[in-house]
Amino acid sequence: MAAKVYKRKDGSWWVRTHNAGKKSEKRFGSTKRDKAQADKVAEKINAMIALGTFDPAKPKKIPLDERLREWHRHYSITFKPRYRETSATIVWKHLVPHFGSIDIAEIRESHLLEYIRVKLDAGQKAPTILTALSVLRRVLNLAIQEGEIARNPANGVGRLIERVGRSEASEVQKTDAWTPQEVATLLRVAERHEPEFAPLLRFLLSTGARRGEALGLRWEDIDFDRSRVTIRRSNSKGEMVTPKSGRARTIAIPPTLAECLLDLLGDRRRETVTAGRPDVPPWVFCSRVGTPLDERNVTRSWYRVRRRAQKDGVRPLKLHTARHTYATLALESGRSIRFVAEQLGHANPALTLRVYAHAMPVEPGDVAFADFPNVTKRHYASPADEAASANKNAPDASSRGHSSFLEHETRFELASPSRSTTSHTRRSLIARVSPFRWHALNRKGQRKTNIKLWIQKEPALLRRTSSICMEHETRFELATLTLAT
Repeated sequence: MAAKVYKRKDGSWWVRTHNAGKKSEKRFGSTKRDKAQADKVAEKINAMIALGTFDPAKPKKIPLDERLREWHRHYSITFKPRYRETSATIVWKHLVPHFGSIDIAEIRESHLLEYIRVKLDAGQKAPTILTALSVLRRVLNLAIQEGEIARNPANGVGRLIERVGRSEASEVQKTDAWTPQEVATLLRVAERHEPEFAPLLRFLLSTGARRGEALGLRWEDIDFDRSRVTIRRSNSKGEMVTPKSGRARTIAIPPTLAECLLDLLGDRRRETVTAGRPDVPPWVFCSRVGTPLDERNVTRSWYRVRRRAQKDGVRPLKLHTARHTYATLALESGRSIRFVAEQLGHANPALTLRVYAHAMPVEPGDVAFADFPNVTKRHYASPADEAASANKNAPDASSRGHSSFLEHETRFELASPSRSTTSHTRRSLIARVSPFRWHALNRKGQRKTNIKLWIQKEPALLRRTSSICMEHETRFELATLTLAT
């Protein structure tokens, strides 16, 4: 009595169990991952058989709502503060009320489509629905690792949401970005009405950094000599965490931003002396008491600036649009995808290309980059070459032994029929001529005969009909020979 893994002819892996005179089988996929899952299931079944707890007739039901709560309780310690809050809302307010205590082994793609339909009817957007279903996908992947289910129906949820989004959309969406004129208006309004918020807005527009990364910036992270800023941390819900990519990065800043930050540092020093504090606050963008700015206060300041700028014709977009604006303007100016990806902190430049490909300059009429010099010489002259060669004279004796190749036409005809040359009298051949060897080539460039040897043996059979003379000592790159009876 044991459970064994075997492979069928269609490539799928199966777990066959013999227990108490009964046989049961369970199918898995055909990949290496499926094979590993089948091995885990077989190992778990064998352990249950050894303990006497295996009962194939009564599989244990695993309620989805309990598994979702258990997942968040155990794994929330690995989440960043913002995702911890977001995932809790998804689990308790969306997934658990909809799916309830359904067995995770019974979940099918139809259940996911029903969830998508209900949330779309409730007014949710496709990206929001995808975020919720990605939580479900993570929970089901853990169930696969435990050998509780064979496959995850939520693995293709990204493509599913993409199709749903296209069917629901009335037009093609693209990433919004402000124009340089709108950026200038935003900065002017912020400096006039929100002077404490203006340096932060300029930093976001001039670097493409995330808002949390800007709020976590310290003075020690700025290198004024090299005009560089190192992003080491991010402010998430008041807690300092690592950047989204999980790694630090150093970005370049323009001179105007460096001057703005120097002026801001001078203001901080004056405020420190006035307030009687011992040291300058370490945070670049801080409150009046020296603490990091609260995200909600930043949002309120942005709303006031946006409302005033809208009256001057600026589109009322999100503050995160500053990041999209930086990437769009950088690509439109000709900066590389790799540079923009490094500045934005994208782990993979493919993400930058996928999101901002529309901003890359396109010149459909300019193909000069593909105009390479010819390495293999043409066997047949182009019309331009023929017109040019008609105006040229035959090479004189001074060209003998010259290292450069000359190109012209010379025609030869047979003076009388010859049995030894009839095989060469049916077509025009191309000859590659050099001081040492002349070869006739067919249209594919393959050698047909040694012309030099032929002329030496049977000179009487050939007569020149062209005014251009072919001499042994002159180096010609190509010559066309017409051989006819």
